Amino acid sequence: MARPDMSKSKEPKRVMRARHEELLEACRDTTLVIVDAQFGELFEHCDSVLFDFAERAENDILQGRFLEAINLLKRRRPDIEHTFRLEINRGFEDFARTGRLVDDDHSLSADGVELSLVEPEDMEESVACQNLTLRANASHFPDLYALAQRLTVINGGVKLKDSQIPGGPHHLVRSFRRSLEGLDVETRIKVVLYALFDRFVIRQLAKVYDELNRILKEAGVLPDLKPVTLRTKGGPAKRPREPAVKEEKSKEREPAATTTGKIGNQSTSATVEESGQTSLANELFDSILDLMAKRRPEGGARGSARRDPDTPASPELLSAISRLQSLSHTDLSTADAATSGAFIPNGEVDAAFIDGVKVTLGNERQQLLDEVDENDLSDVDSDLIDLIGMLFEYMLNDLVLPNSAKALLSHLHTPYLKVGLIDRRMLVDNRHPARHLLDQMIEAGSLWVEEGNPNRGIFPAMRKTVDRVLMEFGDDVGLFDELLADFEAAVQEQRRRIETMEQRSQDTARGRERLQLARQQAAHTIKDLSRRHPLPPPVNTFLDKVWTDHLVFTLLRDPQQGEVWQQAIATTKDLVGLFDPERGNVPSDDEIQTIRNTISQQAHTMDEVHRSSIDLLLTMLDRPPTQWPQPATDPGETAAGLRPAEQESANAVDGGLPPSEALATETDEDEGFSDEENALLEELRELRFGTWLELTPKTGGKPRHIKLSWMSPLTSTCMFVDRSGMQAEVKGLRELAQEILAGRARIIPRPKHPFIDRALVSIRKVLGGESEGPDLPQTG
Repeated sequence: MARPDMSKSKEPKRVMRARHEELLEACRDTTLVIVDAQFGELFEHCDSVLFDFAERAENDILQGRFLEAINLLKRRRPDIEHTFRLEINRGFEDFARTGRLVDDDHSLSADGVELSLVEPEDMEESVACQNLTLRANASHFPDLYALAQRLTVINGGVKLKDSQIPGGPHHLVRSFRRSLEGLDVETRIKVVLYALFDRFVIRQLAKVYDELNRILKEAGVLPDLKPVTLRTKGGPAKRPREPAVKEEKSKEREPAATTTGKIGNQSTSATVEESGQTSLANELFDSILDLMAKRRPEGGARGSARRDPDTPASPELLSAISRLQSLSHTDLSTADAATSGAFIPNGEVDAAFIDGVKVTLGNERQQLLDEVDENDLSDVDSDLIDLIGMLFEYMLNDLVLPNSAKALLSHLHTPYLKVGLIDRRMLVDNRHPARHLLDQMIEAGSLWVEEGNPNRGIFPAMRKTVDRVLMEFGDDVGLFDELLADFEAAVQEQRRRIETMEQRSQDTARGRERLQLARQQAAHTIKDLSRRHPLPPPVNTFLDKVWTDHLVFTLLRDPQQGEVWQQAIATTKDLVGLFDPERGNVPSDDEIQTIRNTISQQAHTMDEVHRSSIDLLLTMLDRPPTQWPQPATDPGETAAGLRPAEQESANAVDGGLPPSEALATETDEDEGFSDEENALLEELRELRFGTWLELTPKTGGKPRHIKLSWMSPLTSTCMFVDRSGMQAEVKGLRELAQEILAGRARIIPRPKHPFIDRALVSIRKVLGGESEGPDLPQTG
């Protein structure tokens, strides 16, 4: 390789540094000028494309969101453009200062060990960004290679990765993503924006890299560097992109954009939709196969047949898989017979059993490879076998799916190997019936399989489906259409049963809260009226028991506290007023008789349990006032001799809710809660119904999953249900916040995407070295 004309030994370092800084500034300015012009082009077409999407939206809600996005982008355009330019400038400054881009964007990395289920909230956005970068690196490879070599010289000989090239695709895509942060639109709208960014910015980068290489070359940085060429299979060496002249001619033939968003003979929105949806899946699959190819000992790329989804697998390979499938069905039937049809020994499966399943799946793959002649096994077949194995390993690492469901679904590993080899579109098209069926079963299993009782919920339908796959699937993928329809019908029926049970649990919780709130209000009202002055024990007993219940039932019938409530309160005041020491006269017989008749009339519907207390009061009122018992020394003392606080506690049990059914209540008046607890409390108030949580008992033991089904707007009481829709737990938000902070509870993130989508993204990250993972099977 030719050496640069400049010599480090003859030029002082400070002069070299100053010269390099000038070169980088020239590169930065050139990048900003060209990219900024293309960025403006993006916004010129943005309105028409989003409007086209709005017109084709399947419902009014989605249409409104696209129209709102148009207005929002108009308002935010200056901020977006400013942030985009700042991020580009910052990248060049970081490189000049440290020799690399400071990439603090961890949103594209997967956390955790193994093929983790923990997915980013913005997985679809991450996929779009990664595919933009991969496609741009491939399209502009020769120019990027030359640019990286020249920047390596400026960087003191330290080689640069693709992600470390200032002005490179990774830098520009990341800058665009940063500029969209805070833009409150749906991810699907952001994907449209990324597709526009691809069309108007990324695909036009050839002129940027041509200019950057020219600047560095004219400055003496590797002026004799030979252009790199790529050799295609069976053809001459050539550059992957067309020359700039041809690109310009192609543009001349391309009609100008119209107000409807048409570009060329295809609408921009149609192009966006294709690139934002179908192409993402294809590129994700291709990138996985590319990464798997690099792990081979020879590390070479394979032929074009790898990308042809219709290329059939060898008959010998399919025959070997069929034999394994038959053995898998035999194993499942044997397990059924051994456990009297329960399939799962003792109703539960522990982690050790799942580890054994992983070993079994690995042995199945190895047995298959041992049975097939190497000449009958192509590279793509080997990769697909490994990839299907990774999918099922990802399923076994799922933190939400019950172990019994994992053990059952693991029997699908072998038939899904055959599906993948017969019809490789299963790994690209999320509408493929076999793919959709597996997604559906994993989702349903996560929601409606009870670990300790697998014969309830959706498990029997899953068991039936797995059994039919093992018995009936030969080479006709069309079987999965029928299986999918049957399983979806079972899911609908299960959902209906669960929703019915959950609605009953919610109604019960609402009724209990109404009863508790009514009891609290009635008790507070009676306490407030009866403690004004001492009352005889029969009166205290009547008010604390009989009249409190009467007020409760009145409130339940009339929460607005209408005429009946007001009459009951007036009667209470009249009764208490008979014993007011400040009244100055003895109650008249007419006054006493009126109160007595009112009480007798209103209390006649009361339960016989209270009859003795009612009769005790009426008997007292039938006597002359001079013969009435003396008021209790302690105001509010009852005939039972209990003090008010003690009586209130007794009332909570006598005629109140059983302790096991009492709703939790928030004590907002309590003090001493930390700022962390209060902050978490505010977040929990926004918790969506349907959110799943994992609770671990204080005494230890197996965690259980419960779903937030209802939250009281008055008391912040939360009612949770189990997988069958029955009430499982009642907690106040304070208690829940404290358990989360103590590590005894955690919120389970709800996946935004189907299982196979999540699995493929995670596999790609592991293969690409973006996250740590298990020892993946060696290909080839």
